[in-house]
This record gives sequence, structure tokens and C-alpha cells, in this order.
Amino acid sequence: MTASISGRRPDCSFSPEVLAVPGIAPLASSSSTVTATYDSPGALTNGRLFRVGDGVSPPKVIFQRDPEFSPRARQAKFQGTMTLMLVVNREGVPTNIHLTTPLGCGLDAKAVQAVGGWRFKPAEKDGQPVAVEIAVEVTFHLY
Repeated sequence: MTASISGRRPDCSFSPEVLAVPGIAPLASSSSTVTATYDSPGALTNGRLFRVGDGVSPPKVIFQRDPEFSPRARQAKFQGTMTLMLVVNREGVPTNIHLTTPLGCGLDAKAVQAVGGWRFKPAEKDGQPVAVEIAVEVTFHLY
């Protein structure tokens, strides 16, 4: 079964497991939208945040580990795609991770934990590393 925000299963709703991830705090909540952030010190080492384009190259993943399925999601055969917004800082470290399209069922926390451990070749502007905000889709699929 593939999930969407509007078609969530009641046994796999967005729940407090996201709040169990160190650094996660709810920003807003409604029946259709939940946002949480993971803030890391030093997200913007020079105080400027760039967007890819107009002379700014995108960061490139150099290390990534796929997130694990939560036991609840695996048992329910729950799968889907969620979106995270994050800042890749000048050192290539993902910071300020925001859930923008949560799935629930424990998968949100697993995605934040996994993506927080990724490493990037930083974005560049004029040959210098810069911090950029990017979107990352994480797909959970049972084979």
C-alpha cells in the first residue's frame, strides 16, 4: 500500500516517534500538515543561504545510507514517499532538516536519522563552498 497525506491509514498516523529524534521539535500541526525541524549549530557558516542556480552548483551526495523501515511500517506493509527540506552547509553536512511531507508510521524519524548522516560535496559559487537549501525525497518501498 502506498500512502499519501490525505489517505493515511489510522494505524500509521504521524505520531510522537518523530519527537523522539534528538533535536526534533514541532513547529506546526494540523489535520493535514505536520512540520518538524532538526536544527544543527553552524548550519550557515558565513550567514548566507544560497539556492541552486544562477552560478550556484548543486551539492553532490558522497555518502548516503538508506533509512530502515520501522517495525510498525513493515508489519503494516506501509510504504510511500516523503519529502525533507534541508540545508547542506559549507562543509557538506546536512542541517536544519524539515519534514515537509510526512508519512507517519515511524518512517519520518527513520528518514530524518538517515539523511542527517549523509555527507555531500558542498554546493559552490565562484569556486567557493556555500550553504544551500535543497529538497530530498525519501522513498520507502517493500520489495
